[in-house]
Amino acid sequence: MPQSFASTAGTLTLPGQSNTYIRQHEATGHLVIHYSRDVKKFPLNRYIQIREVTKDSGLYLQITAEEAGRIVGGNLNEHVWPDGSDRPERNAGWEQFRFLDYRTQRFDFDFQIGYKSQKQADWDILATGAATKAQQAMTARTRGVHQVLFDTNNWDSTHVIATPSILTNSGTWELSTTQRGDIKRSLNYAANLIRIDTLAVVRKEDLMLVMNPVTAARVGESQEIRDYIKGSEDAWKEVINQEGRYSEFGLPNKLYGYEIIVEDTVMVTSVRGATVVRSDVMADDIAYMMARPGGLVANVESGPSWSTAMLFMYEEMTVEQFSEDKHRRISGHVAEDYAPVMTSPVSGFYFQNVIE
Repeated sequence: MPQSFASTAGTLTLPGQSNTYIRQHEATGHLVIHYSRDVKKFPLNRYIQIREVTKDSGLYLQITAEEAGRIVGGNLNEHVWPDGSDRPERNAGWEQFRFLDYRTQRFDFDFQIGYKSQKQADWDILATGAATKAQQAMTARTRGVHQVLFDTNNWDSTHVIATPSILTNSGTWELSTTQRGDIKRSLNYAANLIRIDTLAVVRKEDLMLVMNPVTAARVGESQEIRDYIKGSEDAWKEVINQEGRYSEFGLPNKLYGYEIIVEDTVMVTSVRGATVVRSDVMADDIAYMMARPGGLVANVESGPSWSTAMLFMYEEMTVEQFSEDKHRRISGHVAEDYAPVMTSPVSGFYFQNVIE
């Protein structure tokens, strides 16, 4: 049976308004509506470090911090060296260490387009496909990091707590008032514990608070935060959105001196063709205080790192396209090979039950 083609002819009519030309993409100046996000604008880059690795599996060294600050009994007796006496030699003085292993995993995000479709497209369809897959790769990267962060087994047990359980707190952050001060007390509690456990290596300026948009908006509605904004000398700037995130989440750029990062990456968890299900990559009702001293890419020569979480990156965002003449199609790929790792659990803090 010969192939049939749908007719494009319309009903006979007389010339009139809007029927004397063939509609074309040029009418909108080739306008393309595409919701691809610049990979450089993902919040993840602000609160983790990337460590480039030369092998897809290996070891990293973890060294304890206690010896560097050890003063037994709080006095200096064991270090006294009287004149004429033998120099103290206790054969102690070393930190404990251990090697921990990592293993990266390779991921590939792909698309295909036929030669005919690519040739006839009114827009740069290959660039659009590559941008879509790059965003998908970054979304997956963010999700991988948060799967590691969400697992309480990856944290030091003393660095995970429900906010109502913090000493003298009255409840969740969402219901906090200026008089209660639960938010400020929680942040200072966590920062002080991090300071103690890292021997004051991690400073307040190294710490940031990470939460998702739902949690941020609910915390921003608390009376404690509204009074904080209202009493700030920059209140007017916040209200007109000259700076800060007040108009979006009700939160300033910095809260009590801690940088606020809203992890707003969204993932689609439904299969193609089914009812679309979207959700935040980061869960509701939690917040992380995290340290990321230094730049995004960890300096190999800089010595010990106190970044709470790292990506051990063997291959980052490799974009490839292959022409398959036999099948008359182009396949595009974005490949990554990495491992998300909690490298320093004591330099961060995991808040649970943040909102009602």
